[in-house]
Amino acid sequence: MPEKNFRTGDFVRCTSTYYAQQLDIGGLTGIVMGTKPHHIHVWFESQKRSYWLSYDILRRVEEEDVSPLLSRIQLITYAVNAEEWELEETAEHYKLLCYVDEVSFETLLELRTYLDLDYQALSLGPEGMGRMIAQFTWIR
Repeated sequence: MPEKNFRTGDFVRCTSTYYAQQLDIGGLTGIVMGTKPHHIHVWFESQKRSYWLSYDILRRVEEEDVSPLLSRIQLITYAVNAEEWELEETAEHYKLLCYVDEVSFETLLELRTYLDLDYQALSLGPEGMGRMIAQFTWIR
């Protein structure tokens, strides 16, 4: 039975040889962008692309050798308990948009300190009736 307790920010790999070959993601580590009842949205940094994949072809991995970008995305999404996230890149900046239910002021201050010298901006805004968008911007 497939594992269904993936969390936004988890690192995963595709276990299906067929899908891995078709999508060219064999051996690549992806990061969970969000989950739905039957599928997971997974982003692969090397391809700068995301796919909706079913639970049964994914397994969680503990990666120690990930890029600083993936590590930063994971830390931020875990800290704010993001339901989903999106990444916008420009030549100078990364902008991470996290969709959250709530986030404490203390957590926001800790994240601002964590981003340290790269920190550019942090903003909160409404997203529908029950969610917010926490937007983090830092220098590439």
